[in-house]
Amino acid sequence: MAEKMIVVISSYLLMTFYNLATIKKMVLRDKIAYGVTVFVTIYLCIEYIGGFGMPFLHDLASWLFKDFAHRIIEYLD
Repeated sequence: MAEKMIVVISSYLLMTFYNLATIKKMVLRDKIAYGVTVFVTIYLCIEYIGGFGMPFLHDLASWLFKDFAHRIIEYLD
């Protein structure tokens, strides 16, 4: 199960590096959506795996996600 998630994470990171050139051409709304998608994917992978056996990683991810979500909401308001 963890092997599948590692494959998902690595393929997602590869796709991110591939898209770095196109990120510069995106409008701000698309950059925000792309960043949220990447962050949520990494967060869900950490949740699914259970923090890779490290509870502090799980706590850090949930804290960062909450902070990031609040910043996005403040920015959009």
